[in-house]
Amino acid sequence: MHKFLILAVLVLTGCVVFPEGRESAARILVIGDSIMAWNRGDGAAIPDVIERRLGQPVLDASVPGARMRLGGLRGAVGLSIPRQYREGDWDTVILNGGANDLRATCGCNRCDAVLDRLARQDYPALIARLAPARVVIVGYCGPVRVGGGSFDGCSDELSELARRLARLAAANPRVTFVPVRAAIAGDPRYYDTDRVHPSPEGSALIGALVARAVSG
Repeated sequence: MHKFLILAVLVLTGCVVFPEGRESAARILVIGDSIMAWNRGDGAAIPDVIERRLGQPVLDASVPGARMRLGGLRGAVGLSIPRQYREGDWDTVILNGGANDLRATCGCNRCDAVLDRLARQDYPALIARLAPARVVIVGYCGPVRVGGGSFDGCSDELSELARRLARLAAANPRVTFVPVRAAIAGDPRYYDTDRVHPSPEGSALIGALVARAVSG
C-alpha cells in the first residue's frame, strides 16, 4: 500500500502539464529542482519572475526533489533533471541541480567523488545535449545566516560546486553561471520558513539576476 502511495505522489509531483500552445510559443526552458519550482503556486517562482522581467513566455519543467543523476521510475516522472528536457527550438535553457545529489549520495560529508561527477560528467554531458541553445546555470543560495536549515551541512560542498561550475562556464562561451550566494548573503528575508528554499522575495531577487544574465 505504501508503495502505491509513494508512486502516486511521485507522479503528481513529477508530471508537469503545460497550457495548450505555451510550449510552442516559449523559447526559454527552465529545468531543475525545488529551488526553481518554489512559490510556483503563487505565480512567484523564479521562472515566473524571469518571464515577467523579460516579457516573453518561459516554460518551467522543474520538479521538487530532482537530481542531476537519477534513473528508474522516479527519473521518468521528472525527478531526473536531464530527463526534464523537452525537445524544442530553445534559445536559452536555464537550469540548476546538484544539491539533492550531494545530500542523498554522500550526506554532504566527504563528497569529493560526487562533486567530481557533477562538474566533470553530469553538467558537461547535459550542456552538450542542450546545444545549440545558450545555457544559464543558477547557483544555490547557501545556508541562511542564522542557521537551522536541513542543508546547512552542505555549505562547503555547495560553495565548491559553485566554484567548479563557474570555471566550467568560463571555459564555454555558450554557458553563463549566475552566482546567487553572494547576493542572498544568508539574509533570512530571502528564505522560506524551512530555511532552505527561497521566499517570494528570494525568488524575485534570484529571478532578476537570471533575467539580467539572459538579456545580457
